[in-house]
Amino acid sequence: MALFGLFGRKDRTWDSRAKSLTFVLDEAGLTYEDGHVGLKPATLTIDEKRVAVIGLNGAGKSSLLKVLDGSEKATAGHASVVETLYNDDGTTETADALDLAVKADAKKARDVIGIVRREEIPQSYYMAENISEAVAAQLRKYRLPEGVQHETVGSLFAHFGLTPYARSKASSLDSEKRHLLAIVGALVINPAAIVADEPTKGLDENATRTVAKALFGYNKQVIFATHDLDLIVNPTYRIDRVLVVDDQTIVFDGEAQPAVDFYNDLIRRRYEDMKSEA
Repeated sequence: MALFGLFGRKDRTWDSRAKSLTFVLDEAGLTYEDGHVGLKPATLTIDEKRVAVIGLNGAGKSSLLKVLDGSEKATAGHASVVETLYNDDGTTETADALDLAVKADAKKARDVIGIVRREEIPQSYYMAENISEAVAAQLRKYRLPEGVQHETVGSLFAHFGLTPYARSKASSLDSEKRHLLAIVGALVINPAAIVADEPTKGLDENATRTVAKALFGYNKQVIFATHDLDLIVNPTYRIDRVLVVDDQTIVFDGEAQPAVDFYNDLIRRRYEDMKSEA
């Protein structure tokens, strides 16, 4: 095991090795307590490195992500994740599947799935002396040496362009920096993958480019929802697979350009239907 693995608590072990996840939905659906259907039963397996989810507002994108990352328990069917770790000698290790319907497994999933919700950061970040201390606090549960904590946070801040703001308070950051900080907060525990709901929402073109370049340049598996079709088809970001969601159903599953073409046709059909009903 890598050096970091020596310093874990009994119930939480730090491991610096590269990781990835396989997300599995087996007729998994989500109905909220108020009766609103968030996701109709869906069956799919996701193991690609870059997977985008697109759809109109209210189509079910966020609900799909919440079922995948375990933040909402599927009310129908089954959702699980399987972690693979990559060793320096080229071998791999596959962990037992985590059943997201089981409380203990869902708790473990929170250590292997980093969650990003737009530019949302924990309230504790605003209370911390500065953002460096706020992010480092997430590592304390692993009882890592202070030097390892500083190195981990410093490396992330350098990659995401936050080093000049390390001693700043979270409340002083602009929207672009908060988006970046939200991603750093999800990555600091070295999850196997991150699930991001609109990680560039509300940003202008330049800020979107900055955040996307940092996010997809970090060499981490990313499942994300977005309305930015240009981002999806940009070859720089190497999006492997796109899911189109409509009416709480996955209606297309394929490569980026065909998915965007399908989505644009869907929007045109919706517009024509609205005109005919007017």
